[in-house]
Amino acid sequence: MSTGRLRTMNICLSDLPKDKIYTAGNNKKYISLTTFDYSPDDERIKDADFSVSVTRTPQEENDKKPIIFLGSGCIHNIT
Repeated sequence: MSTGRLRTMNICLSDLPKDKIYTAGNNKKYISLTTFDYSPDDERIKDADFSVSVTRTPQEENDKKPIIFLGSGCIHNIT
């Protein structure tokens, strides 16, 4: 039997920056998101295993533009 990890998350659609949404060749709209796993030892985080944010470009990272957090999620082990 295989095992895996299921991620569930909630994100705020109202906070999606319009300038980060792009249209692909299939005429559908996309946005690039990043997740960051919290340390299991971090006792400050009780109700989530990871955060969800808008992906920054290398230039935005270099310019230290703020991270746009959209939400958080949980990781569930599946057996």
